[in-house]
Amino acid sequence: MSLEKKITDSWYRKKIGVTWLFAPLLPIVKYITYRKRTDFVNKKGVYRSSLPVIVVGNITVGGTGKSPMVVALCQLLKEKGFSPAIVSRGHGGNNERPALVTEKSSAQEVGDEPVMLAKRTGVPVCVCKRRIEAVKLLESTSDVDVIVSDDGMQHYSLDRDIEIAMIDASRGVGNGFLLPVGPLRESVDRLNYVDFIFSVGRPTFNMDSILSRVDVYHGELSLTELRSVKVPTKKMSLSQLTQGMWHVVAGIGNPSRFLQTLIESGLKMDSKCTWFPDHHHYKKADLPDDRVIMTEKDAVKCAFIADEESDWWYMPVSLELTDQFKTALLGRLNNVVREKSNE
Repeated sequence: MSLEKKITDSWYRKKIGVTWLFAPLLPIVKYITYRKRTDFVNKKGVYRSSLPVIVVGNITVGGTGKSPMVVALCQLLKEKGFSPAIVSRGHGGNNERPALVTEKSSAQEVGDEPVMLAKRTGVPVCVCKRRIEAVKLLESTSDVDVIVSDDGMQHYSLDRDIEIAMIDASRGVGNGFLLPVGPLRESVDRLNYVDFIFSVGRPTFNMDSILSRVDVYHGELSLTELRSVKVPTKKMSLSQLTQGMWHVVAGIGNPSRFLQTLIESGLKMDSKCTWFPDHHHYKKADLPDDRVIMTEKDAVKCAFIADEESDWWYMPVSLELTDQFKTALLGRLNNVVREKSNE
């Protein structure tokens, strides 16, 4: 069993695991997270944008569906007449200064998720390790009236008007402990202070474990087709997943959820799988000679190493937001717009 698997098992199973060796560090981590939160609540060193800021984040490490939510939010906002833009740290990139992202930007320079978000949403995307600098650039150079922050719930130098906490539908908050003993970036109590809690798929975890007064919304992923990594305009029906053997490749935070989605779409359960670390920078040697299926985020990077013979495909997904969630979110946003106009 790999070390990564041992850590994940320790975090998400109610038994003593390898991460409990770090239990003596818990008081230190708890103090650090408490201090950061306290400074934010007291608005110490916090930048408040003139525009509404919506943060899509989580309190656990690993994939919880932030990117599909950011895409869905931008689509909803555009439909309602808003002009949203996205800010991101640009994980995997190296951005000390704010940089605007285009569909042709290099994932190695600006990060894989920002490039994918730029392609999917068609809205301005700006990356910087200090998100406030990205916000300032968008405020000064773009026709933007709403900022959506991809991740950044713990980036407390940036004030926010609406927080959406994404939570894993099956794993929830794991064993409920802070890093490194558990998967939590902040204590579970933090969920009492967000505006919305959202899970991709109907929650199956014990709801009592999150101890939150905030309602938990959920939405399903919509899957329609497969697209060629090399030529995205080349498409295949999802029914092709049932034909022959596929090799699943992913470098994301929660690959098991991606695999389960493929299986539910018809992929054979005995398909080969190869997992890489999140934000992995691919080399052509990393990819097998088989017919490959990968995530959209992986495809952004693999497009640069694919050739005409590469039988590599990805599956774009869309998050379906319920009318109840849309109404609640837009109501909150309209209140924020009115409040900011009076500031």
